[in-house]
Amino acid sequence: MRPFFLILSGIAFLLLCQCDQKQTFAPVDNSAERAKFYEQHNEKSAAAAREKIQKLTTEIAATTDAAKLAELQQQLALTEKRLADGPFFQRKEENDLPQNLPWQTNLDDPEVGSPQAKKGGTYHTFIPGMAYPPTIRCLGKGGNNSFRSHHWDYIEMGLIGTHPITGKLIPCLADRWAVAEDQQTVYFHINDLARWSDGKEVTTEDFFMSFFVYLSPYLTEQWYRTYYGDQFNGITAYGKDYLCVRLANPKPRTAFFAGLLPFHSEFYREFGPDFETRYNWRPRPTTGAYQILESDIKKGQSITLSRVKTWWAKDEKYYRYLYNPDRIEYKLIRDMDKAFVLFKRGEIELFPLGQPKYWYEKTEVPQVFDGYIEKATFFNEYPRSPYGLYFNQAYPPLANLDIRIGLQHATHWQRVIDYDLRGDANRLHILNDGFGKFSNNSIVTREYSPAKAAEAFARAGYTKKGNDGILVNDAGEKLSFSITYAKSAFVDQIMQRLKEEALKAGVEYKLDALDGTESFQKSSQKKHQIAFAAWGITPPFPDYFEFFHSSDAYEPGTKTPRAMTNNIFTYANPDTDKILEANRNARSEEEVIQTSHRIEEIIHNEALWSPGFKKDFYRYAYWRWVKWPEKHNVRISDEPEMGYVFWIDEETKKETLQAMREGQTYEEVNRVYDDYRVKTGGDNE
Repeated sequence: MRPFFLILSGIAFLLLCQCDQKQTFAPVDNSAERAKFYEQHNEKSAAAAREKIQKLTTEIAATTDAAKLAELQQQLALTEKRLADGPFFQRKEENDLPQNLPWQTNLDDPEVGSPQAKKGGTYHTFIPGMAYPPTIRCLGKGGNNSFRSHHWDYIEMGLIGTHPITGKLIPCLADRWAVAEDQQTVYFHINDLARWSDGKEVTTEDFFMSFFVYLSPYLTEQWYRTYYGDQFNGITAYGKDYLCVRLANPKPRTAFFAGLLPFHSEFYREFGPDFETRYNWRPRPTTGAYQILESDIKKGQSITLSRVKTWWAKDEKYYRYLYNPDRIEYKLIRDMDKAFVLFKRGEIELFPLGQPKYWYEKTEVPQVFDGYIEKATFFNEYPRSPYGLYFNQAYPPLANLDIRIGLQHATHWQRVIDYDLRGDANRLHILNDGFGKFSNNSIVTREYSPAKAAEAFARAGYTKKGNDGILVNDAGEKLSFSITYAKSAFVDQIMQRLKEEALKAGVEYKLDALDGTESFQKSSQKKHQIAFAAWGITPPFPDYFEFFHSSDAYEPGTKTPRAMTNNIFTYANPDTDKILEANRNARSEEEVIQTSHRIEEIIHNEALWSPGFKKDFYRYAYWRWVKWPEKHNVRISDEPEMGYVFWIDEETKKETLQAMREGQTYEEVNRVYDDYRVKTGGDNE
């Protein structure tokens, strides 16, 4: 399962000096520490359950409200079950497995990719974020960077996956699974073929290691300890091949939430207090199709993924037509225009055309006219990153609802869409758009209106305009706010337009353009006033808890913003907390729908952010030897490139390069893959 962790749009990270020396570390073995950790966690979690049962029993005895009583009784039943299930970490024999489990697998859905796909070649691209990543770790300081998805999230295999066309669960490391009647307990059988890239067998011990890492005090991210501590009741190994994962609450799509990622038990044997430096540039074995070799890391220049030639799933259904290039080379190019120059020379083989200038002007070049470079628009049904302005309520003026409503009316997103995005986007109305029935598409966000903005600001006491056009209150305080964002020429342009339009409503926007690392850190530490940001949430369900729950807003019992959580709004409301908890702990899809819709209403009513824009397609240019399935049959996926259905046709590449030398041309190509084009509420017609 992918963690719902904040990824700000446009993140860039510090360029590491090429002269960095390779560090060596003395071998460490945490086996004894792990054994003690498992034992201690068993004791602590059981003690916490007993304490909670006692507390709930007392509250139930004193409660007369029927609704509250039912809620407490439900919590009590779940906690008693937690205790009855036994220790968090358990080891049993295979013959201890419950009998007559309802095993299921799914090998009936259509193949993914194309049977015409060819293995081989090198795919040349560039590092996202426009700066070299600070680490190849997935955890710890700097681990949540813009390159992480490319070497971890899109590569590593969990126990089960989601079919990118049907949305149904499909086998990954587990070839079958069984969901118990309680909708909390899931049994998995690890595929006998499943191997790490170093040839070692994937076993239940690797999933025990996952919890050791996620619950570790050595992690700098509180999110993992909280999520894996609160949302799981435990894990049981039945020998080395069978696994039982116990969730804290019944869930719809139970197996999805129980589908853990493993951590190589041998590789992470040295995980300890120095893991951030010990593992910073240490390539790990993977369960997926690609791995990073030590020779593939050229600090400050490139990182290359090499296909695991002996990958265990290379002939398995759903995977045999994917991950086709032998190598994927990510070059560091810190300027988009420079990257485009290299693309036109064929040194990069695919270029994203999200910025209108590339689609409309910069691809008007001979390489396109002569058919050497092709263009395509890909539609899918993946939730869009919600670009917008995120208000930090830890900054006192933004704690005022009228101020936030006024800022929504003062921010002219439609002008950005019409001019800067040239109409190739739609106004966004809700935070989690694109989740189908789980998205509340009845909400329409507040329109740009200086008059309505003035009314809201007046209610907050800002009634006078200075000579500079900025509203002030009776204390002489200006209506002025700083917008923090990751600097780029394109985003600079958007922010400048918002600044100009906001001034018409009496608001001063100061532009706080930082490099990606600084922007990310400032927002994560809640030191921003307003952040221009976006994040992606993994389907099938929207997530809200991490972004709005009080526990992620302030340090307990204080008004000190809690750093490094996803709640960059610093929003805290006990009544909303209850709905957020109900959403996270929903037992059915209907409950997810109801609570998700209610939360979106709260986000709108409380004016927690200024919704910006969304795009329902991706545009790319690519050299004609980059091939796609005829129907590009990926519906529920992120960017098409990340579906790994493409391949490099070496014969076409040779043919094309020869044609260029000889002056031979091809028909100009501009494809549209729109089988999965959908319209959602609020789209411009």
